[in-house]
Parts: sequence; C-alpha cells; structure tokens
Amino acid sequence: MPTRLKEDFEIPDKLKNIYQEMEISPLGILKNYALSFVNGKIQKYDAEKSYFEKKHGQSLEELRRKIDAMENEENFEWEDDLNDWEFAVENLKYWKRKAVELQGK
Repeated sequence: MPTRLKEDFEIPDKLKNIYQEMEISPLGILKNYALSFVNGKIQKYDAEKSYFEKKHGQSLEELRRKIDAMENEENFEWEDDLNDWEFAVENLKYWKRKAVELQGK
C-alpha cells in the first residue's frame, strides 16, 4: 500500500523539466536514494564481517565452536567479538534482503 508523505507535496516546474529530460521520476529518485542508503549498510556490515574473519583467521562458526569448547575458562574479547560478528552477519543478511526488495519494485 503506497504511503502519502505529504498531501500538498508539489514538484517545482524546473525540477519536473529536469526529471523529464533525464527520463526519471521522483519515485525513481526516492528508490535510488533508498538503494544508496541500503548499499551503504551492506558495505558497513560486510566490512565488519571481513574484519572479524581476518582478525580470527577462521569462520564465525569455527570461533563459536572454539568458545563453546572452552572449559573452566573465559575469553571476554572472543565472546565480545563473537557477538559483534553475529550482529554484523545478521544485519548484512537483513540489508541484502532489503536491497532485493527495493530492486524488485
């Protein structure tokens, strides 16, 4: 269901002419803006994921198993990294889904 941002929203004639010359619509501009925002999020979380892969020299699953296998000891840095890494991976998946949604519309 489309959402009205503002009922009295009007595009100035100068902008309408530019949009027509460029063969783009205001809706297309909003979509491209949203895609740029989403792609920025994807890059951010992909960089975080890569950082942890490089730092630990293993996959997220391998680090998780390593932490789970520790007995009578704790490594707070690894546990913090694991939480941050999981957060980055989940957000990366989320924003990639949003990019697909935007590109499909």
